[in-house]
Amino acid sequence: MCLGEGAKNANEAARRNYKYQLDQRERNWMQTLSLTNVERVQYKQGMDASHVGLGNVFAEIQEKHGELIGQAFQENEAEWKDFLQNSKGISLQASGRTGRSADRISTLDLGNYLAQGSRRAQKLTQAGEALSKEGAKAAALTRSQQMQMFANNNIIKNPDLAPPVPVMQNEGMAAFKDALGIASSIASIGGMGIGGDKTLAGSILGTN
Repeated sequence: MCLGEGAKNANEAARRNYKYQLDQRERNWMQTLSLTNVERVQYKQGMDASHVGLGNVFAEIQEKHGELIGQAFQENEAEWKDFLQNSKGISLQASGRTGRSADRISTLDLGNYLAQGSRRAQKLTQAGEALSKEGAKAAALTRSQQMQMFANNNIIKNPDLAPPVPVMQNEGMAAFKDALGIASSIASIGGMGIGGDKTLAGSILGTN
């Protein structure tokens, strides 16, 4: 057995354990960075998808609004033709009948036609407002999703705390203590031998 061997073995074990902890910390940090890169890619893809989705919603709203406007124009054209063909006031004027009665009938027919157009315009306005609310709701939902995605990625990540540096034993002092221990043991053995010789000599001489 070498002097200070116990301290040397303990120090070597401490060095190996410290190196293992450092390597494990580095592996964990590399894995965290890899996962973070994946999360950033997913965040970018999620943001792009949300923009595309919101754009599709607004496109559908505009399409619905255009269809409503087109339908309103078609209905207005049909009612205008019906007004021209079936208006009693116009028929009376065409037959040569004039006067206050004919004028009143013409006015009533025109008022009825204009009232229908006004109601149609009101319905179109209400439908447009409903579509606008639908678009605002979709925009708010998309914004909320984007903020959540941002919050999930807006986290500063740091590596784990470094392991404490091991406190090494003083191999020289350990070797010195081992040497003192050996010397003490030898001295004890020598003392026992000397004491035994004196006892034996005393017995021979009859002093004991």
